[in-house]
Amino acid sequence: MIVGIIGAKSALSKEFIQFYKKKFKIRVFRGDITNQKQIVLWLKKHFNLNVIINFAAITSKEDCQRNKKKAMNVNCKSVIKLLHIINNIKLKKFKYFLSISSSHVFKPSNYILKENSLKKPENYYGFTKLSLEKFILENQKKFYFRIGIARIFNFFIKNSKKNFFINDVIKKLKNKSNVLRFSNVCTYRDYISIYDINTALYKMVDLKLKNDYNICSNKKTYLPDIIKKLNAKIKNKKIIFDKDRSENIVGSNFKLRNKGWSIKKEFFNEI
Repeated sequence: MIVGIIGAKSALSKEFIQFYKKKFKIRVFRGDITNQKQIVLWLKKHFNLNVIINFAAITSKEDCQRNKKKAMNVNCKSVIKLLHIINNIKLKKFKYFLSISSSHVFKPSNYILKENSLKKPENYYGFTKLSLEKFILENQKKFYFRIGIARIFNFFIKNSKKNFFINDVIKKLKNKSNVLRFSNVCTYRDYISIYDINTALYKMVDLKLKNDYNICSNKKTYLPDIIKKLNAKIKNKKIIFDKDRSENIVGSNFKLRNKGWSIKKEFFNEI
């Protein structure tokens, strides 16, 4: 299978490529997803692609809020244009497009979040991802190829950039202060290992699954527990948590498990 990867700088795409470089023939687009000329030239060069996975996105909540126009263009509008370009070029062997989305599309809840749970993003990043999801779900029939949405929950990658919770906690624990305060962390999140994310993406590509699937562990992890475990391994500082409690973001993975996928790894082992 010949798989095109868009979003070469994404930490997730690098992990996927490393994981499956012997399984797939991988062709990486290293240009700008907002540049349609670059996209067209790349597609015509790789006319025999079977699958494309789009990892390209502005994932920082702060960056999305600062530049909403750019965030919407990269995370939604350019992907829609890409879908139309593929549809117009009509690559003969092309069968499947997989769009990477995020649990940020959901409204936090004390209930387990299924694919059809209420979607009401708390930040603009989530709004851009939800906008793309809505387009795909409402326009699937207009395209000759199948389109899937991989809605990924929380994860940890060692070398990922800032604004990822665990990476930011590790950096904070390594500073010189002996007492640290954490605010707005008394909540549960769903963390999944990179190994299981990769096998979930593979399952979606292999079966060419249409529409949206949660990629999550189906387990709730209390964020202060993560901080305490990391603190015990790094510095053993005095940690103070505020008492504010917010609703959770914990997903159901039943829909994907029903297709034969299963959790194999414990995400804490990757930390």
